[in-house]
Amino acid sequence: MTWTRWSADSTAIGGDRLTDGIEVDVVALRSAARTIRGGGERLAGEVQRLQGTVSGSGNPWGGDEAGSIFGMAYTEVLQHALDVYASTADQLVDVAGRLDTVAADHERTDMDNAALFKGLELPGGPAVTT
Repeated sequence: MTWTRWSADSTAIGGDRLTDGIEVDVVALRSAARTIRGGGERLAGEVQRLQGTVSGSGNPWGGDEAGSIFGMAYTEVLQHALDVYASTADQLVDVAGRLDTVAADHERTDMDNAALFKGLELPGGPAVTT
């Protein structure tokens, strides 16, 4: 489903061509949504796996003062990194949902417009003017 209309005189200053139409490929939008959603879901799974791995490693830096200081800093940085990765995964899934919504909206608008123009047809066929 695509719609494109170019105006012959749609030229901006500098010769760049402008359009007074739009082309939307809903199949490509949905495909991109699936790809992005898959990436977000895989990232979320990897973050959970990483969190399980690093959380289960105990206290490998030792119990002395230097090890305790390093451990506190490491734990703080690690948690921040895991939070950022998880947030990124959530955002990817959200973007995928929005792309699906955009595709559905464009498809619905296209069908509504087609129905509108079909309803405007005359009983003997389209009007011909000369």
